[in-house]
Amino acid sequence: MAPQYETGGMGGMPGLTISDIHSLKRNEALEILAQISRVEKKTFPTNEAFPFGEDLWRKKPNTRVLYAIRAKGSQSDLIAYAVYVRQKGIALLHKVCVTEPNRRQGVGQEVLSYIQQRLRKEGCQYIQLWVDQAREPARALYLRIGFEEREVIPDYYAPGRTGIKMVLDLQA
Repeated sequence: MAPQYETGGMGGMPGLTISDIHSLKRNEALEILAQISRVEKKTFPTNEAFPFGEDLWRKKPNTRVLYAIRAKGSQSDLIAYAVYVRQKGIALLHKVCVTEPNRRQGVGQEVLSYIQQRLRKEGCQYIQLWVDQAREPARALYLRIGFEEREVIPDYYAPGRTGIKMVLDLQA
């Protein structure tokens, strides 16, 4: 059974479970990756869509793919996912996505809280990410959690799309 983080109780979200695809058997991991890939293609422009293939499941020691599901009766629905890469004391958060019908319900905050707890236990000192300046809900979430905007680069994503580097100090 995969190690899981259930968020119900203590202010968490009942029925929400966060897991790591690397703890799944191959077929289970490929099914989750296929679900993630479908959401990714609907959510992000083609040039920004992350390739969620089998190679992500193979034991890449620094790369982690986390996913959140919510139980509905005997069925579980994928509602969020995240990808980060550890490089010594820094984690580079590449992707956080909450499915459209589950946004603005605290799911992103739960996923990011889980990532923070996990990285602190692993001795990580900082989480770093880049976010499109126009993605106001994402920026607001990161600021609420404690990320600080550190750098602004015009045309980072494409002409007219500014990127903002944000950093969260896990030791603070």
